[in-house]
Amino acid sequence: MITDGRIPINIITGFLGSGKTTLLNYWVRQQSMKDCAVLINEFGSVGLDHELVEKIDNQVVLLESGCICCTLQSSLVNALTDLLSRAVRKEIPMFNRILIETTGMADPGSLVSLINYNPFIEQRFRYDGTVTVVDGVNIRKQIKEQFEAVKQIAQADTVLISKTDLVDNDEVEEIERVVEMLNPSVKVHRVLNGELDPAILKDIGPFNSGEVRDPKKISAWLATESAKMGVASSIQPVKVSKSGIGAVKKPSISVHSNVATFSMEFDIPLNADNLMDALEAIQMQYGDSLLRMKGILNLDSDPRPVVVHGVYGQIYPLTCLQSWPEDKKQSKIVFIVRAMVKEQIEYLFKSIVLGE
Repeated sequence: MITDGRIPINIITGFLGSGKTTLLNYWVRQQSMKDCAVLINEFGSVGLDHELVEKIDNQVVLLESGCICCTLQSSLVNALTDLLSRAVRKEIPMFNRILIETTGMADPGSLVSLINYNPFIEQRFRYDGTVTVVDGVNIRKQIKEQFEAVKQIAQADTVLISKTDLVDNDEVEEIERVVEMLNPSVKVHRVLNGELDPAILKDIGPFNSGEVRDPKKISAWLATESAKMGVASSIQPVKVSKSGIGAVKKPSISVHSNVATFSMEFDIPLNADNLMDALEAIQMQYGDSLLRMKGILNLDSDPRPVVVHGVYGQIYPLTCLQSWPEDKKQSKIVFIVRAMVKEQIEYLFKSIVLGE
């Protein structure tokens, strides 16, 4: 197993009122977070005054749990650089993970791009996945009226459903159905009052704890069907009655914009140059419509499996596994896109990759 010594960064996102601040409020008080730094919008929203051990200055505080909290008053690059510099100078404890809280309508894709493509940041930190907090009470309205809510779910590596005590179990199951339809194979957890073990951060996607290239996790990560609910992607549509799955009392949740999930498999080795041309073409022409892409590829230039991953038009640097999952030497790539350009993206990628 290859390890990555860079500091992992997780993004915590969700609509205003979804419960992400409540979640962070719980997490920063846990002893398991003692080696973490958390970038939040403002101290007042989390209510940390009685937990302070030391106020370093107006932007950085040290909590009793050992967690470092920093307000994001300037650019993310400046905040990360300042935190790391302080730790090196031993003004604050060294940290081994960073959490970034976004504003309610923020697009995590821009943060991911900065982490992956700023030379100073990319050398010292690595993106380790997004956690999206979904409001169990208001998601029906949000997902119908706001495409941002759809994007936040589609881009997530883990989805947390909050306020599960305020809705019945049938409603929670319907939310899970829609989440897993929008983002097949995503991990989903129910959360009550923000109380969830922060250990979930160590098991996000295939990038857990710096053990970047776990072949077993890659297979699950590339799944295009929901194992839990039997909900399939647009490759194998599932017919749902008006009352939803399992006699849901309310009508099925309707989604604001049609999102399509599809996958492609190739049994022959792919030309590496053609692959990069295809990714660049999709990024240039359909970046705003590419909500998520993930795949494992068999390239003619390397006998090892290559992992490709992207969110909202941002393609992460390619990485390699040491062995093929299930010893199956085959390329598979999964796309989550706006449905109106599904056929165009599928045709463009296939035609360039195969040199047609």
